[in-house]
Amino acid sequence: VTMIVEDTTAFSLQTRNMFTAIAPRYDFLNRLLSIGQDRQWRKKAIDLLAPVAKERILDIATGTADMALEIATRNLSVQVFGIDFSQRMLDLGRAKINQKGYDRVVSFQIGSGECLPFANESFDGAVCAFGIRNFADVQLGLREFYRILKPGGRVIILEFSMPPNPVLNLVYEWYFNLILPKIGNLISGHANAYSYLPESVADFPDQNKFVDWIEKTGFQKSSFTELGFGIVSIHYGYKAN
Repeated sequence: VTMIVEDTTAFSLQTRNMFTAIAPRYDFLNRLLSIGQDRQWRKKAIDLLAPVAKERILDIATGTADMALEIATRNLSVQVFGIDFSQRMLDLGRAKINQKGYDRVVSFQIGSGECLPFANESFDGAVCAFGIRNFADVQLGLREFYRILKPGGRVIILEFSMPPNPVLNLVYEWYFNLILPKIGNLISGHANAYSYLPESVADFPDQNKFVDWIEKTGFQKSSFTELGFGIVSIHYGYKAN
């Protein structure tokens, strides 16, 4: 029997409330702010699941279930479990899955990525897109990802990153810090959520340091792939057999 232990730290509650507030416009803003690239980024991340058995996949911080939906469209025999700390996000994700007819493939549960309500070694793969930087304790989250994976399982983490090119970095910071919050506020009515985004990306470890964290958790063959000139990166690793 697994217990759900809710994360009630001030940071987690504040973050959950923020995502709950922007949930209805979340998908539209993702498309707009990534210039339509977020779907392609997710597809490329899921491509990296190919080497592992795909019977049970956990989508951590599933949000409105874009990752879960993409996995389901590729393999109807897979079982995808989406977990998120925002009930409103899950409700939108469930509606999307039901509308597309994948409700037998994808199921949902409310919960924290830092305290996953699943047994040890119960998943063949774990994915997390644009979620882990919102954890109060990122390294605790990685340990949880490792715990629930079966030996031979793979973790795939898609996350924003700072571009390595100095000129592009300046342009990116200008857009992220000045333009994005205004667009986000205009459409969602929540400027704070889109001011938080650049802050959270700037605070997140760079690609090499994050891969180091993944390896220190116990994962092997860990690395990363940059997309969009380095504004996002796919990090990955295996749990040894």
